[in-house]
Amino acid sequence: MTTPRIVFYATASCPHCAAARAAILASGESFVEIDPLSSPEALREMLACSVAAVVPTIVIGGRALVGFDAERFGQMLREAPIVPDPADDYTEEELFGNDDDPPNNR
Repeated sequence: MTTPRIVFYATASCPHCAAARAAILASGESFVEIDPLSSPEALREMLACSVAAVVPTIVIGGRALVGFDAERFGQMLREAPIVPDPADDYTEEELFGNDDDPPNNR
């Protein structure tokens, strides 16, 4: 399973959240959406990333965008490192194989 690059804190009734959601979907980036009102834990998680209990809050590469600004969102996407999913971390031999090596009989 791929780890989402974006964590998006939003509520269903927020018009700014709808605009942010549309921008995230248009970006093609993987994301997880969390409603901070769904549980105290979700709210604590959001507050650990940002300084205010404001939606939308978008977290990319450990940095939070509180509120929605399309230009700033695009800038954060460009600046945030792309972290490979550990499940996709293969050795060269696993990727390319090497039929010339004798079997390892230890």
